[in-house]
Amino acid sequence: MQKYASVFFLCLFSLIYSQQYSIQLFNTDNGLPQNSVKDIIKDKYGFIWLTTENGIVRYDGTKFLVYKNFALTTQRFTYFYGHPEKDSIYTTGDYGKTILLHGKFPKIIRNLKNFTNFTVKDNINYFLYSSNFNYSTSPGINFYMNFKKGRYYIKENDLTYFDNRSKVKENLKITPIYKNVPRIFAINQMLFYIDFKSKKVVKIEAGKIKKSYNLPLLTDTRSKILWSQINNQVFIVNQNTIYICEYVMDELKITRLFHLNKDKNENFISAYYDKYYKKIYLGSSIGGLQIISLSDFTAVTRPPSKSESNFYALLPFSDSSVITPFGEIYDRTGFAGSKNFNNPSPFFMDYDHQGNMMMVKDYDLMIYQKLTSYRKNISIKDNFLRDFFFDKSKYYGLFCTPKNNSTPEFNGILTLYKDQSFKFPEKKFFFDSEPTKLIRLDQNNILVGTVKALYKVSLQTNKIYNITGKNEVSIRNIIKSKDGNFWVMTLGKGFYLLKNDHLIKMPYDINNNISSSHTILEDVNGFFWIPTNNGLYRVPENQLLQYAQNKKIKVNYYRFSKDSGFNTNEFNGGSNICGGILKNGEFVLPSLNGLIFFDPLKVNTYYPENMYVERAIIDNNESRFNKVLHLKQDFGRADIFVDVPYYSNSDNLVIEAKLTGNAGSKWEAVGKDGKFSISNLGYGDHSFIVRMLIADNGKYIYKRINIVIPPYFYQTLWFKIFTLSLLIILLYLVVRWRIHFLEKKNHELEKIVSSRTKSLSDTVEKLEITKIKLHKEIEQQKKLIGTITHDITTPVKFIAMTAKELLNKNDFNEKQQEKIVNSIYKSSDQLYNFTITLKEYADIYSHYQSDKKELYSLHSLIEEKKILFNTIAETNNTEIINNVDPTLSVWISKNILSAIIHNLIDNSVKFTNNGIITIESITEGEKITLLIKDTGIGMDENKIEYYTRLQDNIENEKLLLQKYGMGLHLVLQLLQMIGGKIIFEKNTLQGTSFKLILVNKKND
Repeated sequence: MQKYASVFFLCLFSLIYSQQYSIQLFNTDNGLPQNSVKDIIKDKYGFIWLTTENGIVRYDGTKFLVYKNFALTTQRFTYFYGHPEKDSIYTTGDYGKTILLHGKFPKIIRNLKNFTNFTVKDNINYFLYSSNFNYSTSPGINFYMNFKKGRYYIKENDLTYFDNRSKVKENLKITPIYKNVPRIFAINQMLFYIDFKSKKVVKIEAGKIKKSYNLPLLTDTRSKILWSQINNQVFIVNQNTIYICEYVMDELKITRLFHLNKDKNENFISAYYDKYYKKIYLGSSIGGLQIISLSDFTAVTRPPSKSESNFYALLPFSDSSVITPFGEIYDRTGFAGSKNFNNPSPFFMDYDHQGNMMMVKDYDLMIYQKLTSYRKNISIKDNFLRDFFFDKSKYYGLFCTPKNNSTPEFNGILTLYKDQSFKFPEKKFFFDSEPTKLIRLDQNNILVGTVKALYKVSLQTNKIYNITGKNEVSIRNIIKSKDGNFWVMTLGKGFYLLKNDHLIKMPYDINNNISSSHTILEDVNGFFWIPTNNGLYRVPENQLLQYAQNKKIKVNYYRFSKDSGFNTNEFNGGSNICGGILKNGEFVLPSLNGLIFFDPLKVNTYYPENMYVERAIIDNNESRFNKVLHLKQDFGRADIFVDVPYYSNSDNLVIEAKLTGNAGSKWEAVGKDGKFSISNLGYGDHSFIVRMLIADNGKYIYKRINIVIPPYFYQTLWFKIFTLSLLIILLYLVVRWRIHFLEKKNHELEKIVSSRTKSLSDTVEKLEITKIKLHKEIEQQKKLIGTITHDITTPVKFIAMTAKELLNKNDFNEKQQEKIVNSIYKSSDQLYNFTITLKEYADIYSHYQSDKKELYSLHSLIEEKKILFNTIAETNNTEIINNVDPTLSVWISKNILSAIIHNLIDNSVKFTNNGIITIESITEGEKITLLIKDTGIGMDENKIEYYTRLQDNIENEKLLLQKYGMGLHLVLQLLQMIGGKIIFEKNTLQGTSFKLILVNKKND
């Protein structure tokens, strides 16, 4: 089983490495700090590291990042050692100082006991030996090698193994150093010793010889061994040929990789092979770095005896070869023979229904017969055939005809033949431009492409329809994919999907190379391979179909270029068949320099696996960060780097980034330098999002970086809150002050208005009261005057009649005369009393109108009236008693109250004989009750009822002055003027009581 596995492994390596390659050279002219590359390694993150005599270099497949400003005396570095899988790679600088590569960046560390390049044992100095590079070729230098289980000490004629666990030594009496260089290398924790004497390679495990191998290439003294213990890789350079040596199934297997034609192998001092990317890195002592890319493509050129290798039309010839219009046969190994066709046009060839080859020479159709092994041909004159297809019964040919002899322009003719020949035309369709391509659309329609448009020809209606309309489009090719879709290739305008007689334009690639695409070759996995004037592109058909339905779908084109193994990036089109699919599964494409053979299922596409966003250059100062980038607000420019270890065509590195939180934020392509520049970014927290394409199906991975820009103190939230609070407080104070000011003004105005309003109100009120009083007085006066007029008429008339009677009769006796005179006397006296009473009332009213109120003693006023009526009262044997409170002072109009009291006392004195008149007062707040009680004859009930009713309805009640006199009427009128009332009551025994109810109030 092991034997078969070994054979399979060797076959696999033969398939992989027997391929063409491309070379990239880097030196101080294009990225390296120095031309001596001492060692090469790949870390766990995917970055390639180089040591030089002027710094350490990190390479990501696109750019070199140089570190040479360490705090060391010199920047010279040698080999790598350590453990890449543990992210611990070491290299040594001057005077034994150690550099650690960790986390994708180098830094100086203090020398560690287990990771030093120098040790002392038994007073002998030993230098670490972990690659073919050593310090010098001076004799007497000793080395040591570290393994997991032990350590080897190498001296010129002695090899000693020291077991780490058992501490047991094993000495091997061999000569491990040859010409001052150890002839030892390690693979898979095993030591291999090259014995030049026996021509054997000896395997040593744990200090014991286990097996030997007969490998002349390793024991050849001309061979140079390039090995690295940390990389676990061994290379052999012999006569400009590079081999790889691997330990497989207990055997050392050597496989040829490639042959270098120009370089001298003695310059190589370091090597690293990246199996995933199929790239070999060779470091030179003087020539810098060479990167050899093993290709999945094979470029075949014409033999040296032939002219340039510029190919156009081709046809599959055998399962693994193609034939060109010149009759030359090629397979992936190169030129395989020739049919020696007679210089036909390179732009057309095809098979007819019998397998004969059709070519065009000048304007004639040449048919090379299969039965003669294509030695003989039949010429059909005047048939400049551009394209052709056939079915079971007919031929369909697309021909060119010159428009006229003065111009190089052509017309086109589509001819349908009745049979499978070019002799009996059935139908012809004419086109006013040069034809380029012909294909059947369906059973009843044919597509015809010209240099100006795409047409659909209906075989049923014999009509021609212009699909492209007024837009001129130069059709290069029309391809029908396996799912029945038609794809139209154009010159300079990309390619289209034809759907329902409508052309749907496909998107361009990032470099717009798809604009000039020649054909489509479809593999079994549904990928389209599209050759263009600048590279070969691979794209999933389903992405194109999705895009046709939704223009937001992103189409990802994968580009292959010269570094993939082509001699040129320019593929050729313009022929009827510009790409072939062989029965062995290989695709063949014509180019400007060679035929390109490849198996689409074995061509690897490479996408990056990870990206790192952790460094930036801020205003020309480099800064490293982890997930959060801190920037000052006054920064001018920040370049954020997206580091991606990717060692294939950088055109396929799709990285986009955007800053979120900004208006109009959208994805922007990150350039090949991996740099995204930021400027004019305001303070706050921002998000920088990066996405990278990692698969054909459009899958992306994302990285988010937070960018923190601290605000100035006056931009902080607390300052804004403080400022806002201060403004609010100031505004509040201003508003309060303004409100207070306005309130004060309003208060003052209110006072003024209130004062004036009160004054006006009082005035109006007084006027109203006055008006009411005047109205009442006028009404009362009207009534009084009316009553007086009525009552005075009778006595006046009586006096006049009596006087007339007296004048007319002279014979009155004395008794009649006395009676008449007495009547005149009484009537006159009555008129006199009436007049006197009216005069008093008028005087009191007139005086009251202009009288100012004053405070006076009511007791004193009563006392004055008592003195006035005492004489009359004594004549009637009547006593007047004043029991009014001597301390009672009133504001009531003195004249009016005096008149009222005068009338009431007068009435009591007149009608009281041998009695008592008592005057008393009762005070309740502002209310004063003045009681005048007599023991006279008293008022009758009619008078009391009359005066009570009159007092309640004085304005409407009729005045009975003749019947009851003026006295009490005047009292009622006066009481109305001072707002008082009178109550008439008959005493229980005899006499009358007058109860005056008065209001003692000083009015303003």
